[in-house]
Amino acid sequence: MQKSFRKLAMGSSAVAFAMIAAAPVYSQVDTITVTAQRRETTLQDTPVAVTAVQGDILEQSQLRDVRDLQTLVPSLRVNTDASSSNTSFAIRSLGSSTFNWGIEPSVGVFVDGVYRSRNGASINDFLGIQRVEVLRGPQSTLYGKNTSAGVISFITEQPADEWGSEIEITLGEYNQRTLRGMVTGPLGRTISGRLDLNYNARDGFITNVVDGRDVNERDRWGWRGQLLFEPSDRLSLRVIADQSFIDENCCAAPFTLVSPQNAGAFAILGVTQLPVNPYSGQVAIDGSVRSVVDNGGISAELTYELDGATFTSLTSYRAYDEEQDIDPDWVDQPFNQRRFLDQDYQTTTQEFRLTSTGARTVDYMFGAYFFHQNLNTTNHTRQGPLLRPFGDLFSDLDGNPFTPGSAIDLVEGLCNGPSGPFIGGCVPGQYLAAGSGQTSTFDQNNDTFALFGQLDWHVNDRLTLTGGLRYTNDEKDARSDINIDDPFAALDFVQIGFNAIIFPQAFTANTGLPFTPANVAFVQQNNPQAFAAIVAGAQAAAADPSINTLLGLGALQFFPPAPNFTDSRSDSAWTGTFIAAYDVNDNVNIYASYSRGFKGGGYALDSAAARVGSFTFDPETVDAWEAGLKIQTSEFILNTAIFRQNIEDFQTNVFTGSSFVPDNAGEIQISGIEIETLFQPTERLTLTGGVTWLWDDKYVSFPDGPCPVSDTSNCTFRASATSPALVPVQDLSGADRGSAELTGNFTALYVQPVSDTMEAYLRGEVYFISDRFLTTQLDPLQVQDGFNLLNASIGLASQDGAWEFQVWGRNLADEEYLQGSFDSTLPGNINGYPGDPRTWGVTLRARR
Repeated sequence: MQKSFRKLAMGSSAVAFAMIAAAPVYSQVDTITVTAQRRETTLQDTPVAVTAVQGDILEQSQLRDVRDLQTLVPSLRVNTDASSSNTSFAIRSLGSSTFNWGIEPSVGVFVDGVYRSRNGASINDFLGIQRVEVLRGPQSTLYGKNTSAGVISFITEQPADEWGSEIEITLGEYNQRTLRGMVTGPLGRTISGRLDLNYNARDGFITNVVDGRDVNERDRWGWRGQLLFEPSDRLSLRVIADQSFIDENCCAAPFTLVSPQNAGAFAILGVTQLPVNPYSGQVAIDGSVRSVVDNGGISAELTYELDGATFTSLTSYRAYDEEQDIDPDWVDQPFNQRRFLDQDYQTTTQEFRLTSTGARTVDYMFGAYFFHQNLNTTNHTRQGPLLRPFGDLFSDLDGNPFTPGSAIDLVEGLCNGPSGPFIGGCVPGQYLAAGSGQTSTFDQNNDTFALFGQLDWHVNDRLTLTGGLRYTNDEKDARSDINIDDPFAALDFVQIGFNAIIFPQAFTANTGLPFTPANVAFVQQNNPQAFAAIVAGAQAAAADPSINTLLGLGALQFFPPAPNFTDSRSDSAWTGTFIAAYDVNDNVNIYASYSRGFKGGGYALDSAAARVGSFTFDPETVDAWEAGLKIQTSEFILNTAIFRQNIEDFQTNVFTGSSFVPDNAGEIQISGIEIETLFQPTERLTLTGGVTWLWDDKYVSFPDGPCPVSDTSNCTFRASATSPALVPVQDLSGADRGSAELTGNFTALYVQPVSDTMEAYLRGEVYFISDRFLTTQLDPLQVQDGFNLLNASIGLASQDGAWEFQVWGRNLADEEYLQGSFDSTLPGNINGYPGDPRTWGVTLRARR
């Protein structure tokens, strides 16, 4: 099991399509094998856009989990928001938020071929990784549903037939302590095993000034055990079991904006007000920021070599349980008491494949796939005793917070006064009361069945035509148990404004008569045309926020009434791919492809869906066209892909003020180019670079796009089908989506022998990304400027691979940036999730 540092580097000399290289022994680019098309092929002969980051590079770059992977793969974007498990992936700017469990990811994550159905099951530390392959563009033919944007595939090291072991110890800034270990070897004549362990702990880089707690910490561990049975040359069985556990106080969302009105209310109500700086390393909260994740499973992969083909059976079971206890108001006074989420699922999958060996004129792959999942999610949220005082200050009528009189008081007065009968739903004294809120539970079952096949016709030694087809049937049934106690959110301020204020005033102004039932009946009977005009004008005014100022209270209607439902749906789709690949010569390959991706529709598993008017959303489909060029010489690699993707009914999440709920975003069009290269001018120096340029990334059609909370002047308000609250929308058709136009990286690695038995290396990385919006509603107050991240490591290693010592640093320039942003539950404020600051440490590895 001994490996020299040079041999390790040589084995990872090209991070596949991205070419993130380690140190080669010779000035010659090595051949990289990938399984992007579910069979082993060389990277340069694979006619898809794929990046393969070798496990040795993960160690050199101190990449601990998938969140760090984006610094080496320009087209990949990873964000962590709200909690450790709320990690979302996007490829070529396409991805799905994890805030609502009803929406499935657009980027499929697979570990040794087993699908991880929610991103939270993919975010623990890497264990025994051989390589990570990132496939860009829809991969629905061979990988199935929920890969409409791409695939992240983790391939782990198999058990070895010789005894070996590794141990790694890391100490770093913020009291980081990381321990990883591995042991592998034969357990019998035909059986071998492997066990990987990890522990990762670190203090938080944000301090809660109220009680001194650290936030944004690390506290996670995991194990992965394998058995490999090889009773004959034809038959093998690989059994893998794993478990990971996370118990962390993460993730803090300091204020990036506090409105002057709210700042005054905070001062009156005793809120600790820190400078509005999300990078200060401080928050002031009175609640929890804790997330606990328990994730594990078992899989069995049976492989049997037939004459000219391979039969594979892959069976898996996985279980996931998560608890989030997050302070939703981000202040140290009880505006909100608690927001507790409990989410769990159990998943069973089965896949069969029959694959030719690749020696035929026409090679084939045929398969069947089965997926079953039981999913449950519960949301328990309660308001605090200071929410009503805040609401009174927020809706103060005379501009003097020390005198009585708020819009909420006005509504209560209308309820108790002579206009009360005109209002309806009056529960004075209980509006925004302590203890109000919701408890909602959703259960969903999901069954998927698919048949797929792909043929590779090797027309001659240079030309190969590939065609693939997949049929998918996706069935879901869901039911809800919603219990809402929020009488203020049940008020219809359009109707209240019409009945109690606007129509009476309009009636008197137009008729000169006092507003009484008798006078109303008289005008209606004797001049119906004039009466209808008065009513129509008053109705229009009641729905206009500039006239009916009561509509501003909608920002405090957190949990509007939501109907319970029991429903089922079935979505079916044909997806496929066609590829023409041509070897121009031994060094140059070109290809062109078309592929279609699919992601099933589903249910918004949150009562807040009542705000957008529907608990269901439609399937997402993608049509993608791509042309690629791959060039490889002994010292140089240049790979490029030009692509265009059209997405129908893109599934996105919209923030409603209390939760994120799924919705369909009409049609999206994305066009761009990816260029990635490697150059080895000498046997000691390796340079790599990659860039993704999205020159066109827009909403072709999105007439009911979400509206910025900060400015609704260009928005219209439409009625919800299930809630009294008006929904502000804006027409985003033709608008740029606000994704980063340019992302890229550059790496340099230099290796220098220092003796006959030791060598040293120096590695540097630069990652850059241009400006981007942080929200779907394209709020100009929530924009992240472009930034650069600088990472580096320096190491000393024995040439026989027995040990390695490394000093490393990440974000060495201490760049300040936000990963995400959202409108606060306290209207008028904005919160953001800061990225990690500069960190550094030392690592010692030993192998035998």
